[in-house]
Amino acid sequence: MKKIAIVSRKGGVGKSTLTMNLAVVAGPSTIIDTDPQASCADWGDRRADDPPLVHTVPAGRVKVSLKRCQTDWLFVDTQPSAEASLIEIAQIADLCVVVLRPGQLELDALGATLAAIRAAQAQAVFCINQAHPQANLTELIDGLAAYYPVGPLIRSRADFPASVAEGRAVTEWNPDGKAAAEIKNYWLWLQEYLH
Repeated sequence: MKKIAIVSRKGGVGKSTLTMNLAVVAGPSTIIDTDPQASCADWGDRRADDPPLVHTVPAGRVKVSLKRCQTDWLFVDTQPSAEASLIEIAQIADLCVVVLRPGQLELDALGATLAAIRAAQAQAVFCINQAHPQANLTELIDGLAAYYPVGPLIRSRADFPASVAEGRAVTEWNPDGKAAAEIKNYWLWLQEYLH
């Protein structure tokens, strides 16, 4: 089982939505939701019996919970602002996906996330999420690439909130849409990076 932690010490960057969508496109997978907001768990409830499985687990119990996960992929949706638990989860993960929106407040908070990943001696990549569809982010991508590889952009698309409201991923909601294509593209890039 490959373990991917979706991380950021900043809230509101789209960690939960990215987690849900990657877990669906990955195939047999489990989500561990450590965020007290439990967005992934709420989404999982709307899915009824459709995979992926979603477990709500306190951040300090992720390692113990791994024994229950019998799927090919495990995605951990982390809570913002909890450094100790982020370090512990990063140490367990095969890869940390650092999620950020292209804004100054997100960049201001990035140092704390990177410090936790360094403390965990974890492997990481970036996901620039919720980017404006016409934004030119070349300078941002080049700056981030000095730290860790940067995956394909995921733009702000109406299909993301619409699909979440129905308990779906964008690849199920509108399989031929731009949001679905971007999620599939990011997932393919992530798989190549892991192999």
